[in-house]
Amino acid sequence: MSQHFSSPPQLIMGADALEVAAGRLPTMGTKALVVTDPGIVAAGIDRIVTDVLGSALPFHVFSDVVGNPDIATVESAAQAREVAGADVLIAIGGGSSIDVAKSVAVLGTNGGSIVDYEGVDRFANRPLPVVVIPTTVGSGSEVTKGAVITNPQTQVKMVIVSDLMFAEVAVLDPRVVAKLPSRIAATTGMDALTHAIEAYVALGANPVTDAICLGAIELIGAHLVAASQGDPDSLYHMLVASSMAGIGFHDAGLGAVHALANTLGAHFGVHHGTANALFLPYVIDFNLTAAPARFARIAQALGEDVHGLSDDEAAARASVAVHRLAEQTGVPRTMAELGVPRDAIPALARDALLQADLPGNPRPVTLDDLIGLYERAA
Repeated sequence: MSQHFSSPPQLIMGADALEVAAGRLPTMGTKALVVTDPGIVAAGIDRIVTDVLGSALPFHVFSDVVGNPDIATVESAAQAREVAGADVLIAIGGGSSIDVAKSVAVLGTNGGSIVDYEGVDRFANRPLPVVVIPTTVGSGSEVTKGAVITNPQTQVKMVIVSDLMFAEVAVLDPRVVAKLPSRIAATTGMDALTHAIEAYVALGANPVTDAICLGAIELIGAHLVAASQGDPDSLYHMLVASSMAGIGFHDAGLGAVHALANTLGAHFGVHHGTANALFLPYVIDFNLTAAPARFARIAQALGEDVHGLSDDEAAARASVAVHRLAEQTGVPRTMAELGVPRDAIPALARDALLQADLPGNPRPVTLDDLIGLYERAA
């Protein structure tokens, strides 16, 4: 079978990345809509960005993005763009703000509702240009060709995907993550690890995505714990690793972790990175027998000593390493910690079975398997 790799947007990385990006803005449009969330505004991170980019283009701010953004959030942001007359989107935040900005960009040139474009290649016109400044170290949305928006009526996270949805520029500037709270660094960092590991073992993996994902896993293994403790240098390395993992997974695909996590988020509003961090160790245990050589390589990338071990023995070390990272970073280990009742499991499993990411899992997953995974994490 043929394989493919899609080039992501231009990445601008480093201490002066915002200034370099500001020089690009006037070539993209005449006025910007900044899309962000109340937490970013309260922390003053938006001002770090707009103090630089605002010198290049006039802008209006939409700061009402919520976690697990829904259709109403996209519609509100789209209306704000129309009122402002903006022809460029600047996303400042994690995956929620980035996905809303991408969705508004689609509506800006195609009209209608974002529901109209659920699926792959469902719109014809190139979206408005988007500049993305990620402020967490996990989503990878800045380099992917799609958006995930919750439909409250169906309790399903819609996926809108097209090669036209890549951002123009993704800006990785250490200033915007230097004071990232420990809890967010931990959960979003585990999110990035989920992306890299799931993509490396996914059925759609190829030699290019393998190299990028292994590089991301090595960076995450070296820097996640220190980043979760507030080390600025490690936070920047995690920011880069997150983008690398994003580049890998949008072509290689994902798997059961995302099927479980997306469903939990749609039903209970659990933050996506938190849900991925919760399920990753348990799904690794489930998948070990399906790809032992790959999990052995993951163990190596995470710094485990696998010298002289068989593939099965080395693969088990990957599980040990990830469980240890979950403990060291203090991410939730059970759904009970998140207020999710055990009696919700059957409905969650039924919806998870329909998730688009599930077929990419290296081991076939049945409804009973999903129930078992939810129960292990209960």
